Amino acid sequence: MQRHKSRIAKKVNRVMAYIYVPLLFSFLAYGVTFLLTSDLIKMTISAVELISSDAAPDFNNSYNSIFKKDSVDVSDNNGVQTVKRADVPMAEFGDLYAQLSCDRIGMTDIPIYMGDTDEILKKGIGQNFASNQPGFGSLILLAGHNNMYFSALANVQIGDEFRIDTSYGTYTYRVRETKILNENDKAAYNFMIDHEELVLYTCYPFNTLSRTTKRFFTYCDLVSGPVFVD
Repeated sequence: MQRHKSRIAKKVNRVMAYIYVPLLFSFLAYGVTFLLTSDLIKMTISAVELISSDAAPDFNNSYNSIFKKDSVDVSDNNGVQTVKRADVPMAEFGDLYAQLSCDRIGMTDIPIYMGDTDEILKKGIGQNFASNQPGFGSLILLAGHNNMYFSALANVQIGDEFRIDTSYGTYTYRVRETKILNENDKAAYNFMIDHEELVLYTCYPFNTLSRTTKRFFTYCDLVSGPVFVD
C-alpha cells in the first residue's frame, strides 16, 4: 500500500513538473524580455507622440492669433525706428503673436505662441510666459522640439541672425554663443537681465525619439528693431 502511494506521488510530482517548470521558464523569459525592451517601449511611445504631432503650423483663428505683420505704424526718426508703446499688442497665454526666421539654416516664418506647454509646442515655438516680447529690453525665452521646428538649430553658427516679425515691426538678433546644459541648470538663463537677449533652446541630442536630460541653448544679442516711445 505504501509503495502504491509512493508511485502515485511520483506521478503527481512528474505531472506538476510538466506544468510548473514551463510556467516558471515562461515567467523568467517574460521578465528578461520586459527588462530588455522597456526602454524601447518608452522610446516607441515617445516617437508615436512626436510623429503624431509633426504637422504643419496651424494658423486657425481658434488659436487666438494677434499677429498681423507690420499692422502697427512704425516711424523713422533720424534713422531710428520707433513705435508707440500704447500701440504694441500684448499677447495672452496661447496667442500666436509673431514669427521666427533664420535664413541661413532654412528656418522660415515659424509661429511663436505665448506659453510653452506640450500642446503649444505641437503647433509651433513656445515662449516662456515669464519672459517678454521683443522690444521690452529683457529676456525672450523660446522653446521648440528638436525634431520639428527647432531641428535646424543643429546647424546654427556664431554670427547667424534670427529675425522675429511682429505686428509692430521686425527685430533682428545675432548668435553670440551656444551651450549644451543639463535641463535643470539654473544658470542657463536669467529673467532679471537689464538688456534684451533672445534665448532659444531644445532637447539634445538632436532628432532623438525620446525625452533627454540635456538641452541645446542658443544665445543671441539684439541687433536692431523698433524702440518704444510714449
